[in-house]
Amino acid sequence: MDTVVLDVDGTLLDSNYHHVIAWSRAFEALGVRVASWRIHRAIGMGGDRLVSAVAGDDVERDHGSEIRDAWEKEYDSLIDEVHLLPGARALLDAIRHRGITPVLASSSIPKHADRAFRLLDADRRAGSATTSEDAEESKPDPELILEAIERVRGFEACVIGDSLWDIEAAQRAGVPAYGVLSGGNARQELVRAGAREVYADPCDLLEHLDEWLA
Repeated sequence: MDTVVLDVDGTLLDSNYHHVIAWSRAFEALGVRVASWRIHRAIGMGGDRLVSAVAGDDVERDHGSEIRDAWEKEYDSLIDEVHLLPGARALLDAIRHRGITPVLASSSIPKHADRAFRLLDADRRAGSATTSEDAEESKPDPELILEAIERVRGFEACVIGDSLWDIEAAQRAGVPAYGVLSGGNARQELVRAGAREVYADPCDLLEHLDEWLA
């Protein structure tokens, strides 16, 4: 193992439920009612896919761009309330201490991802980092993961993520994946999606570092 690719939202950053609120308000602003649990189930896939996934193709066709613009503004209003999950920085430090390169594979838009990168001190702790602008296709497409690995010239990698879409993207990239519960998805679902093992959060990953890095 020479590379660990880490998702950011829900994996290192406690942001998934803020995204649910932002998307819910964005749909409401356009007169579309979507249950919050449906939105939560889709968090982790790209925003270009989410509207259609939770509200249908007709809503995407008629209002997709407007809803995404509204979501961006709503999340902007919440972003100062979003914080790192406990152990996030320490996990990156421990991976580097083992001589392995951590890479951040965020599919967030750049201005949202940049705040997370600053909180993580990613310039110092990570070998590289991606945003939504670094791939033409969003998760569960594997492009973002493959791009993250390529940036650090990785050879043997694994992926850490909180969503089914992270695990699916890793599977499609041919890379082993490990799940975390901190994004709000069930252990059994992450395992069924292909996760080799599931841990609670960054602190739990840190405590069991020898297990999954091996």
